[in-house]
Amino acid sequence: MSTMREVAEHAEVSLATVSRVINNVGYVSPDLRERVEAAMRALSYQPSALARSLRRQESRAIGLLIPQLDQPFFAALAFAIEGILFENDYRMLLCSAQEDEARERAYAEILIRQRVDGVIAVPTGQGRALQDLMGNRKLPLVLLDRDLPDLYASRVLVNNDQGGYDGMMHLLKLGHRHVRVIGAPTYSIAMQQRIAGARRALREFGIHDHDPIIVSGTLPQYEMGMAAANHLFDESPHPTAIFALTDVTAVGVMHAAAQRGLSVPAALSVIGFDDIPLAGFMIPSLTTVAQPIRAMGQEAARLVLEQIEYPDFEPEHVVLPTHLVVRDSTRVYPG
Repeated sequence: MSTMREVAEHAEVSLATVSRVINNVGYVSPDLRERVEAAMRALSYQPSALARSLRRQESRAIGLLIPQLDQPFFAALAFAIEGILFENDYRMLLCSAQEDEARERAYAEILIRQRVDGVIAVPTGQGRALQDLMGNRKLPLVLLDRDLPDLYASRVLVNNDQGGYDGMMHLLKLGHRHVRVIGAPTYSIAMQQRIAGARRALREFGIHDHDPIIVSGTLPQYEMGMAAANHLFDESPHPTAIFALTDVTAVGVMHAAAQRGLSVPAALSVIGFDDIPLAGFMIPSLTTVAQPIRAMGQEAARLVLEQIEYPDFEPEHVVLPTHLVVRDSTRVYPG
């Protein structure tokens, strides 16, 4: 009986491409799809879910470990992942670490004891629990949104550096020069990359005379946005634009501006990052750097299922693009 690897070799494509065709998940060009299907016909290859289930014991459960369930971005990721898993007859065990490494470790241990077939994880902090508990295991693991470069695993990330650059460049092209960035605790590589991209844009405009970054401890994102914005509003003069590195933080900034009587965008331009569903319904609607949240979740689900189905599947590193969504919260600087 032919194997999937033989199909890949016959079609002269990767194992991942064959898996995408078989499972009808992810993009495959028409030419590659035809080559794979022709190879399957030539080799009389028939995927057998029954045969796979007989070869190994399965829980049909996937663990999803996220930092904060109450944040819209992570909730949207979970929604996208659950949809793909359910379509493939898997159930999802959802764990929220609340940005706490001890809690993350406890949940990782629970998932291992539950003998889940795979884990999708958005790491908390430095991700030591994941590296300690899963670094030497054969359990399929996909890192999502935040990276742990030393961990051997598949990962689905976005180009955060480019997103930070595009967001800052948007403000600079509108004429803003007194710009501040409200970030998050810098242990997150994603946040570090967004800040690096923003700084790159500032350098291109010759702005080197101040540090544009405000990092406001470990407050929840909304409260962090309010606290950092109020700190900035006490500057004289206050910034003409703020780049918040998450949309929820941007909502906090806009709330603080309203309390101070600062009209957005007349007195202050605000841009976020993520493009959560709420962003388009704010008044004014929020300009933001959009992450492809649904595609991120679907790719993570695809990767963990492929690793379960084909244990010799090599980890993939998927980097998805961001794009700027211009709405009503930014405007040309009138000064």
